[in-house]
This record gives sequence, structure tokens and C-alpha cells, in this order.
Amino acid sequence: MVMLGFQPSVDQKLEEALKFAKANNFDHIEILMDHPYYHYESLNSAAVLELKGIYDIEIIIHASAVYTNFLSVSSVMRKASYEELEKTLKFAEEIDSPLVTIHLGWNPGFITSRGFIFKEEWYEKTNERALEELKRFLVDKEIVAIENTISVKGVIERKLREIFEETEAKITLDVGHYNVKEGHGLFLEYEEKIANIHLHDNRGEYDEHLPLGEGSIDFKAFIPKNYKGYLTLELRDEDGILISKKILEEILG
Repeated sequence: MVMLGFQPSVDQKLEEALKFAKANNFDHIEILMDHPYYHYESLNSAAVLELKGIYDIEIIIHASAVYTNFLSVSSVMRKASYEELEKTLKFAEEIDSPLVTIHLGWNPGFITSRGFIFKEEWYEKTNERALEELKRFLVDKEIVAIENTISVKGVIERKLREIFEETEAKITLDVGHYNVKEGHGLFLEYEEKIANIHLHDNRGEYDEHLPLGEGSIDFKAFIPKNYKGYLTLELRDEDGILISKKILEEILG
């Protein structure tokens, strides 16, 4: 069965989000660890479980994307990223959350007198090492889903294939990112691993997080036949969520 849900509006606290979900016939919410309302240090797991029971709404987790970087050239930063993720996974276990989405991280470019410069070859060795670390970490982590975020080619493409083929990791397919980034067709090659689909629109130029129908994305092309995972609206605004829910229900028939 498809589970329809959303990331809470930026102004909604947990009970407000659950109440909104219940009132509008959603099945789940996805809480974002980067938001101060939703980081595990701001929440009490027993209270979260009680609210889940009261409203009968599933809670899945989006691990911090701002405070982690699994591709960092710094081993200290990567270690801190894994510590943050481990604590997020522990919190997920405490609140009986079945899925935790992660971002890989990023490699920086640099502003120069000639403009912004980024070269993939600068990071080939460090990305090889970093993604090998991630593969070892994810071997038995079936609760974790990797989201398509950065451009995928070269070492990153090769190591992601190894991760998807050699570990229990799942995929969170972000349709908006797919529409503006390079190499994300790789994620569709592993359709059987897709456990969550982030839905928001854009016009193909950059990541706008528009309500569904306001951009150029054909959403039907991204929902696998007989899909039984999570469909998560990533608008973070109540009006955008409700507008998009109506359009999504029309798409799903």
C-alpha cells in the first residue's frame, strides 16, 4: 500500500504536524533533523511514541543534511557525521520509525578571480575512500535510504552501484533533484530499492520546491508500477502541501 505523507511546514511543531496530517487524511510525516523542532535532542522519544499512538500517523526520519557530510575530505568531519547518524538511528529505533533518509554530502568548489571553479578530479581519491567507508557502514542498515542529491558520475557512480548491490541500503528518490541534476538515472536502475519518493516541482533549472503542477515535472514517470512505499510531499508549507496532495491524488487515480 502506498503511504502518502509530507515533511511538516516549517512552522509546525510535532503535534501540530500530526494533527494536520490526521485532519487531511495523510498516512505519515517525515521529520527533518535539521529543523530545531525535530532534532532528536529536541524531542522525547516516549512523548513521540504517545503522539503517534494518539493520531495513528507513521513517522519516518530525514537525517541531518546540513550537519553531516559523508564525502568530507576531513576524516574528523566524516567521523562526526557517522556519530550524528548513529544517534539518529538510535532515535529511530526508540520511536519505531521504519526509515531514515540520508544525503551523501558534497564536495566544495571555490570562488576565484576567474569565477567559481569546481573539478571532480580533485576529489576522486577522497570520494573513493569516503564511499568505501559508507558501504561498510551500510552493509546491514536496511532502515537507511540514500537520497539522490548531488551529480552522479565517475567514482561516485561506481561506488553507489557497489552500495546498492552489496548492502541492504534503500533509496529515497527525490523527483525534484532528478529533474535538475546529472546522472540520477542510476537511482531508477535500482527501482526495487526505492522506499520513499520525495515530491516537489521545479522548472528544470534549479531546486525550487514548488507545489506540484507549478513546474515542468511529469510525476507519473517517477512512481513505479505497483509501488508500495512512501510518497512524501516536500513543500514544508501547509498551502503547498494541500495543493500538491490534491494533484497527487489525481495522478494516482
